[in-house]
Amino acid sequence: MKVQVLSGYDNVQSIEANNLKRLIVGEKITAFRRSEGWVKLGIDPVRGDGGPDYDGPERRNIVQKSISGELRKSGLFCLLGLRGPKPEW
Repeated sequence: MKVQVLSGYDNVQSIEANNLKRLIVGEKITAFRRSEGWVKLGIDPVRGDGGPDYDGPERRNIVQKSISGELRKSGLFCLLGLRGPKPEW
């Protein structure tokens, strides 16, 4: 998915959404466009900037793994696994 970003004073570009965080952290852009409108960095809230630190388990990295026919016959329909570092819980 492409996201419009403003870099410099008047240079609007379309970038891949997975590059947006890197550009924000590197201070390479001044704004980006959401469906609600333009977000001005340093002025408007950006996800991950606010709120207290979360001290619970990481739930966003859960993925479904396919299972064998033998396990499926036993009544199990999926196994859950985690991507990324091993959680401490």
